[in-house]
Amino acid sequence: MTQPQATNRRIVELDALRALAAINLVLFHFTHVYAVKFGYTAPLGFEWPYGAYGVEMFFILSGFVNAMSLLRRGQPGNFLLARLIRIAPIFWVAIFANMWFLSMAPLDSQTVSPGQWLANLTLMPRIAGYECVDPVMWTLQIEMLFYLILAGLFVSGALGRPAITWSVLVGMSLLVCPLHDAWQAAGSDGLLVAAVGLLRRVLLLDFLPLFAIGYLLYLVKIGQGNRWRNLAGMFAAAVVFHQIDHGKHNPVATALIVGLVAASAYGKLPVLRLRFFVFISTISYALYLFHNNLGCVLIQRFDHAGVPPVAALAIVLAFTFALATLITTRVEQPLSRYLRAKFLDARVAKSKAANAPA
Repeated sequence: MTQPQATNRRIVELDALRALAAINLVLFHFTHVYAVKFGYTAPLGFEWPYGAYGVEMFFILSGFVNAMSLLRRGQPGNFLLARLIRIAPIFWVAIFANMWFLSMAPLDSQTVSPGQWLANLTLMPRIAGYECVDPVMWTLQIEMLFYLILAGLFVSGALGRPAITWSVLVGMSLLVCPLHDAWQAAGSDGLLVAAVGLLRRVLLLDFLPLFAIGYLLYLVKIGQGNRWRNLAGMFAAAVVFHQIDHGKHNPVATALIVGLVAASAYGKLPVLRLRFFVFISTISYALYLFHNNLGCVLIQRFDHAGVPPVAALAIVLAFTFALATLITTRVEQPLSRYLRAKFLDARVAKSKAANAPA
């Protein structure tokens, strides 16, 4: 069965959603997480505790956008290479920068072994049993594994039967996650428990329903397959996600997020085309990588120097967005352009030439 075909038009509103997710994440870490983990010297006066919903939206959005990217290219190798060029170089810069950040209060008590540093350089330290040097980076490991899963499904031809493929994977989430949770709660161990736990992590079974929602929404958008079957698959994936997430997310919020992504995909939210959102989307990756550990250090310095917590937060927010802008324009974008020109463009041209009619 042939793979579905993608459209080439970039959807600005979806980029804007990435901006909203980034803003949500920064506010979550600088208000709620910082207050719980380190504590302001005086009450901040407010918190933004909704970080989990930003992650939820990001994974649904990732399912949609990466389906569009992979199916547009039709070349899983080029898809993975493009993702690696986009993600890895600036990520490695962030890892080495964290060697400095972690040496300063309030982070200097977080010891990191050489093995943990090396594992973090792979972009997927949790597979090797290590924690991320910056806690926020756990979602990047999920993203990297999703790229590999998506490319593997493409190569195997499984994406040619998306209803069956996603039904099987989401069904595995419903079966494996509660079973593994029950074993852990009972204190069970052994080879079988470890193997099932590894399967759960590698196949992203806790989050796969969210990616499935995004992927199937893309098929609905391009008119690929039976519309009602794809919509039913989205609904089933949402139900499974709330069956396995232990009540961490509100189903109403999930419905609103799916509606927001769908409305953006169909261009029904023109307010998201404002330059502000487009700009934040552009710097969102650098903002994601560099805001948390450095921001916590700076908040602590200002807060303990007598700056009112709200003022300290405002200063650090301004600095963080400025730094992300500088890193994006002066490091990330030039480096990505160079690497794409050197390693990717020739592969893409060769693929087009090989597929051109005689």
